[in-house]
Amino acid sequence: MKKLALAASLLSALTLGACDKGGDSFKIPKNRDLKAGGVYVAYNLGCEAGCDQIEKGDLIQKVDGKAVSTADDVGNLADNKPHKLEILSAGSMEPKTVEITASPKQNLEPIKDAPPLWLVSAEALNQAPDWARRRMFGHASPSVMLVSSDGGILDGRQLYGKKRFIVYWDWGDREEEASAIDFMQVMQKAQADLTNAGFELMFVHLQFPGGRKAPMNDSDLRAWTKKFSVEGDLPPVPLYRFPNATEFNAAREVGMEGAFTVIENLSRSPSIVIQNEDGIVMWHSEGIQELPNSEIKDPEQATIIPAIEFAKSMK
Repeated sequence: MKKLALAASLLSALTLGACDKGGDSFKIPKNRDLKAGGVYVAYNLGCEAGCDQIEKGDLIQKVDGKAVSTADDVGNLADNKPHKLEILSAGSMEPKTVEITASPKQNLEPIKDAPPLWLVSAEALNQAPDWARRRMFGHASPSVMLVSSDGGILDGRQLYGKKRFIVYWDWGDREEEASAIDFMQVMQKAQADLTNAGFELMFVHLQFPGGRKAPMNDSDLRAWTKKFSVEGDLPPVPLYRFPNATEFNAAREVGMEGAFTVIENLSRSPSIVIQNEDGIVMWHSEGIQELPNSEIKDPEQATIIPAIEFAKSMK
């Protein structure tokens, strides 16, 4: 609880300094927002000229007269040269043209030469079902500080560069704990397939906001994982946790989106977050889903298995 109070206090102070260049930073992209296609602006880091006319949620249709549909199509915008972007803003029927000039951002260590805009294919982003579009969906990697059971600390920026399949879980009551066990076991069974698809798995233990039970320490967490892992030769899933009050360092809780943090966007355990290699959240679901049309009758399995299949289908 002490750590959560510290995190909440820090969040309150930092949120005032969020640097998104316009737009609703918590807007969740829906089908109607993405159906025009093009390239979705997940976050705007700013640039020397023109970026103040671009908002989160805008759809880039053309760059220098060439139609674009993926982030790779956009190319290098941070070359200190002017580029004309044809942009369709949310709710607008007519595109506007914005000319930007940008240089690489050097203040996002360990990311080198960051571009002015975090981008993702609107078509690819639009593949997630409605129930997997919670608050982090469509955002660039949020701020976080994670402690690995194998040693070392990761932050949100370090999640950039490789696809991630992340489950954040709490054991606040028996139902939450049972769901976490089921998710962990399914992740174990799918680990080889997800690894072959280029994913790194992360099973992250923490106390959700409003949690009723303190998180486990390292030794208890390792014992818990060993007790409930699938028996046999399957390797355990990579285990992480949030830092305790002694370990927490505000300077290490960083991401790709200013003060947008993981902890403020978690409500029900377990929470699944899938990020692409560019750090964009392509899937964010909360809790266990009752899906009446699912062929999988166990709600826990029906929640995590579609997420795994979605991840495996990501290009």
